[in-house]
Amino acid sequence: MKCEMQVKARRRLQIPVACVVLCAAAAVFPQATPQRRAEQQPTFRVESNLVLVDVTVRDKKGDLVKDLRKDEFTVYEDNTPQEIVTFSLENIPVALPENVAEEERPKTPVVNFSATPRPEQKKEELKDKRLILLFFDLSSLSTEDLVRAVTTAEDFVLKKSTPHDLVAIATYSTTLRDPSTSEDVFVPDDVQFNVFNTDRRLSAVEDLAKTYREYPERKSLVYFSSGMTTTGIENQSQIRSTVDTANQSNMSIYTVDARGLSALPPGGDASRGSPGGRALFSGDAIARQTASLSSSQETLTTLAQDTGGTAFQDSNALAPVFDKVLSDTQTYYILGYYSANTREDGKFRKIRVEVSRPGLRLQHRPGYFAAKQFNKLTQTERDRQLEEALNVDRPFSDLPFILQADYFREDGGRCQVPVSLQFAGDGVQFEEKGNRREAQVEFIARIQDSKGNVAGVARDIVQIQLPEQKAEKVRSGQILYTTGFQLRPGDYKLKFLVRDNRTGKLGSFEQSLQVPPLDTKKLQISSVILGNRLVDAKENSQGVEHRGFGERFRGMEGGRDPLVIDNKKIVPSIGNVFVNRQTLYVYFQVYGAAEDPPTKKPHLETRLLFLRNKTKTLESQPHFVAEWTKESRGTAAVTMAVPLRGLKRGNYTLQIHLRDNVSDTNLFGRLPLVIN
Repeated sequence: MKCEMQVKARRRLQIPVACVVLCAAAAVFPQATPQRRAEQQPTFRVESNLVLVDVTVRDKKGDLVKDLRKDEFTVYEDNTPQEIVTFSLENIPVALPENVAEEERPKTPVVNFSATPRPEQKKEELKDKRLILLFFDLSSLSTEDLVRAVTTAEDFVLKKSTPHDLVAIATYSTTLRDPSTSEDVFVPDDVQFNVFNTDRRLSAVEDLAKTYREYPERKSLVYFSSGMTTTGIENQSQIRSTVDTANQSNMSIYTVDARGLSALPPGGDASRGSPGGRALFSGDAIARQTASLSSSQETLTTLAQDTGGTAFQDSNALAPVFDKVLSDTQTYYILGYYSANTREDGKFRKIRVEVSRPGLRLQHRPGYFAAKQFNKLTQTERDRQLEEALNVDRPFSDLPFILQADYFREDGGRCQVPVSLQFAGDGVQFEEKGNRREAQVEFIARIQDSKGNVAGVARDIVQIQLPEQKAEKVRSGQILYTTGFQLRPGDYKLKFLVRDNRTGKLGSFEQSLQVPPLDTKKLQISSVILGNRLVDAKENSQGVEHRGFGERFRGMEGGRDPLVIDNKKIVPSIGNVFVNRQTLYVYFQVYGAAEDPPTKKPHLETRLLFLRNKTKTLESQPHFVAEWTKESRGTAAVTMAVPLRGLKRGNYTLQIHLRDNVSDTNLFGRLPLVIN
């Protein structure tokens, strides 16, 4: 078996719209018709409500038990016994019989799941077969790590695998290759989902689990990467969604950190400069290095432990992952039952399996979430669904999106927290209404403080009515939505839900949010907003109607929108991804600047430096600010526009140097940036 995953991307041409920005797209390649697109991508459907559970049974010595009968098992769902309707024992040899020459090995045919039409694979052919998926995360693997991972996988396939092993290969990358020119095409908008958070990688793992769900046998996914570095905007909901989908699909994930054993010399290795100040001598430098390594491995550990797999880290030997896979999948039982609970309420159903023979240890997945038909819900039930979704740990990923929360000072010790989120237009269903197309999207958000108290809520229903041609462009682009809160300094937890009110698709996003204390007693800055577009703040969006209530932005309920200056609103580029033909707009506020005694005004100077591999590649002209904002004395606004022409594609660090020329005080800040 061989399958191949690719990341799809398109260039975006964005159209400004009030609180909702509909971003149309011009495709990189000719658009496929719906029929052609359906033919190119295989679709797997499971119409049965049969629940499958794979169970591994060991005795007191840890040896696998292979002689249990169906009548010795009892399955409970929410403590209610279920009737076992299907039962099978999967017993797979670990190694080839002795004295089998290489030329006598049976040849397993290669099945390309990327082919059109998709080759038929009979389920009976998978009996007593070990299903292994090798997933190479090319977006994180360095060349050296990739070579090590591929070499280890080749050794397994060529030397250790048997005719009982069926292997699928998948890759994940942030580049798209144009088959007509064999050139890499790098497109910014979809990359925003990839570069600074783990969501798209986790979503790719989830898609793999869904793809192979129709096969009841246990699947083992070996995920090779160089870690998943968290950045503060990673989606906790997506992690739980991926784990739950893998459990429903009988898939265990074995994560491999291909970096091997990482030595952490104090102060860093030769790839970076030594830290300045006291960090090297106080232990702060090595503490940060250790924390960074641990953070990059945390998500890998979670994926493995919560799906019954194992995480392989801090070892130069990668081959043991395959020994573990072979051992774990040698012998197991597959039990199937139709749930006695026929309610499609979307709640979690807990599974417990017992055997009548004493002294045995069982391992199986903990449960699953029931389905619920959205089109059968009343409006009251739909409202209750959103309220319940805010209060449960279940993640929702049918309508994935990314989110960015920022903070700006406001008088009275509070902060304004604008929140921007973005999702693909093709995730929303447009309904035909004559020559127009209609869609309805609902947003609901909640912020809780460190004690669990609700500190802010927002809810909005957006009705979209567009001509057919414009609606098709929106479906090929992105939709940007903004809202906001007023919060006091502190630690918070933000949960945001988006629902397509035509199909009931839900997407959720959770993240921690820290609002720092901002005052005018010392030099401080707000969040730094990076964008590639400015829109008219007073421009109304034709065809978009808001039915919001609660704390939807609307100028922050009589206050001011911190992203608006001089009647122009900067649209945040979530993920900080740009192309080198664009202009980079930088916006932030400065607090606590000293006043020049003669003028009673500030005298601020800002410079931007673009660093690549510790080398300065571009420096902006100095930008001077000598006025307070109209809204607040003691607050100054810095707005800069820098053409990105001439910058090569790659990862950059944007360094911001702010100098208060009155008090002779300097502030520095750094942000990651990607230029394409």
